[in-house]
Amino acid sequence: MKLTSNNPSILRLAAAARLWTLRRAAIGPGIATDLTVSGFALASLALWIGLDRWRAGPGAEFDPLAVPIVALYAFLVLGAAFLLSRASRPRIGYQSVLFALVALLPIVIAIGFLIAMRLEGRAALAGWVLLCLYAFAYLSNALRALTGAWQLRAMLMLLLLPAAVYPLSRVTDLSPWVWSLAAAGDEGAGEEADSGMPPSVAESLLFDQRRQIDAAVDAMTANQRDAPAVFFVGFAGVAQQRVFAEEIKLAARVVDGRFSLSNRRLLLINDRRDLDDFPIASASGLGYALRAVAQKMDPERDILFLALSSHGSADAVLSVANGTLPLEQLTDEDLETALSESGIKRRIIVISACYAGAFIKPLQNPDTIVIAAAAADRTSFGCSDDRDMTYFGEAFYRDALPAAKTLKEAFESARASIALREGKEHETPSEPQAFFGGALSAVLDKYPMRGAPHSDK
Repeated sequence: MKLTSNNPSILRLAAAARLWTLRRAAIGPGIATDLTVSGFALASLALWIGLDRWRAGPGAEFDPLAVPIVALYAFLVLGAAFLLSRASRPRIGYQSVLFALVALLPIVIAIGFLIAMRLEGRAALAGWVLLCLYAFAYLSNALRALTGAWQLRAMLMLLLLPAAVYPLSRVTDLSPWVWSLAAAGDEGAGEEADSGMPPSVAESLLFDQRRQIDAAVDAMTANQRDAPAVFFVGFAGVAQQRVFAEEIKLAARVVDGRFSLSNRRLLLINDRRDLDDFPIASASGLGYALRAVAQKMDPERDILFLALSSHGSADAVLSVANGTLPLEQLTDEDLETALSESGIKRRIIVISACYAGAFIKPLQNPDTIVIAAAAADRTSFGCSDDRDMTYFGEAFYRDALPAAKTLKEAFESARASIALREGKEHETPSEPQAFFGGALSAVLDKYPMRGAPHSDK
């Protein structure tokens, strides 16, 4: 049924509605006007800022550094419209294609935020795939409405746009978040605001931890080879900032790629978005987890890779917080005791936190490698809730470790990259530190990471 009206605004909204429902729509000069395009663009921006403010919750602060990121996304929309208009046959007016794109933005923004806030794991992945498929179908239909024919060439060229953006994402943060939680500071960062978690939920979570850890360890495969196997344990300390959980998840994937973990991994994660998928991170839980993992290891031969990510303080304490759960902070003594009681001899320990260098001396021995994101008297950077990784996580896990020949090379590369970034941003240098025990280093030279050549030493 064709809608007739003398009101231009109604006609423009009707055209957009037909496109949203993947129907044919007439997008003529009277529809794709400057006013209409600007209106949809401003509405999309307002929706983006409003939904992100809701995501960030109480105490949120606007991040001025997000302004150029928003501008970059706007530039990408303009570029996509130009690409589609020029690649279509016959060519389409730029303004008409731009109207179709900006009309899509409110749908993508609204559904995207719902996926980010409400879904996790495979459900989130499925949500993003479905949203991408919808956007592809929407644009295909819009181009057909404008030209009378399917524009496969134009749509295939549009698929190249993410590939062009990917290299940029490797050198700068393209996070869509424009609001961040008020900085809590690393000193005492474990004292989070009351999350309103009901006591019954808190008790259930604490009661369930050993069962979850046991189930994860039972699924691990013992090492049947002569060469040492690597077992991974990750610890994300603070639930308020999602950056720690995301960093530990990435660390597990990267370490798997270099050390062939298979199913030999256990993640202890505090994440306000997810209380079910992983055992919570606590000092006692870490001790129990290390003792359990040791039962699947040959503690004299196999190697533990322990990755910790949290806030840190100058007195060698890692913050541990998950809503209203009564959790103890993780001290250097707690960590050393947990490792000693596990009986695991060979340990690679990577600590991503402010003042992480304070943990090196208590942990160092010939069979241990300790890599710290900052010196004992320095802070590190990038631990806000609007990020997926800290500066150290990006430099070490994302950029250096996947391609490095050795752990030492990965550390040196990350250290240089961080120094360069902090210099450009006029930050006080964090000065990452490391200790490489001779005995374990010799073992890693004999059994190098996957994809790395054997050492001639």
